[in-house]
Amino acid sequence: MKVKTFTIILFALLLLNTTSIDVYSIVGQKEASSIVVGPFTQNTRLNSILVIWETDIPTSNNEVHWGLTSDLGNVSSEKYEFFFQKQNLHNVRLDGLIPSTKYYYKVISDSIESKIYSFHTTFERNNTVRFIAYGDTRGVWDNWHHASIVAKAIEEEQPHFVLNTGDLVNNGTIKEEWYNFFEASSFIHNSTLYPVLGNHEYYATPYFKYFSLPNNERWYSFDSGPIHFIGLDSNYRNVLRPAQLLWLIKELKTNDKPFTIVFFHHPLYSSGNHGSYIPLRFLWGTFFQLNKVDIVFNAHDHSYERGKVLNVNYIVTGGGGGPLYDVGSSWWTVYSEKTYHYCLITANQSKLTCQSIKPDGSIIDSFMITK
Repeated sequence: MKVKTFTIILFALLLLNTTSIDVYSIVGQKEASSIVVGPFTQNTRLNSILVIWETDIPTSNNEVHWGLTSDLGNVSSEKYEFFFQKQNLHNVRLDGLIPSTKYYYKVISDSIESKIYSFHTTFERNNTVRFIAYGDTRGVWDNWHHASIVAKAIEEEQPHFVLNTGDLVNNGTIKEEWYNFFEASSFIHNSTLYPVLGNHEYYATPYFKYFSLPNNERWYSFDSGPIHFIGLDSNYRNVLRPAQLLWLIKELKTNDKPFTIVFFHHPLYSSGNHGSYIPLRFLWGTFFQLNKVDIVFNAHDHSYERGKVLNVNYIVTGGGGGPLYDVGSSWWTVYSEKTYHYCLITANQSKLTCQSIKPDGSIIDSFMITK
């Protein structure tokens, strides 16, 4: 009887010990975090920048290691509103930076560590800038295949920053689509992204959660090098709001940069499926012409088209990954093509060049503006 009891007790202890190991193993797996979004940079300025990333579980020790070389050397930690606070989305501002300068960085959240990436601070007026404009990534239809191809080509260009002309995702209310967008957008770790709202963002929370943009984040401006950039909201909710129009007029009137670039989603001149936004052409377009805007970048139609009206270059760059649309030509058309592409722009104080490039590297259109 004693032997039987001892055997039962021994078996129970072994079972409990085995179960305990499994439990700790499971707990350990749950505690092992990973980065699901980013890291990427936002709100770039001459001497500061914001680094953003998201972990799959809340983490408490979140840091950005950064420096002028890949050895890094500086550490900035996430600040909390309360003494101890765990969260998934992390924001760390780096201050005391040098303008027009390349930095290296990585992020650490508890036990997880990112690769080393890089960013550029805002460029001063007399510096040359090199950046990308493109839009309509919307990769749900083919599991982000073409969006990834375009993004990889953009990454290889190593642009200082990237403009996205809207419709980053197909449905802005679905958080999984944002995860997919960031995963597909391989360039985002090393190039600050400046998006504008398309009709598929639906003013949803994730857009404003992930992007930290100037002004009210719906329309905003920033300077880099010799260019003044103006991002607008062309969606129904804000397109005719006097507040946005008055703000736009002030931005155009007070700008003293050699070049001006405006970007928003719905095109004023398009020979594609959606066509031109005629009322806006006469409202905003009039001020673009009077104030000598150099380029207006749009999307909405999934194709490429460059038109020129009264010395303003109107470019539809909607070949970022969504299903392509047919495109024709109109009286304003200089060149048009149904193709995936992005626009690469380089500018100094006296010259701006723009090349429209397919993911395989072939140039489909180019032009130059001199001052």
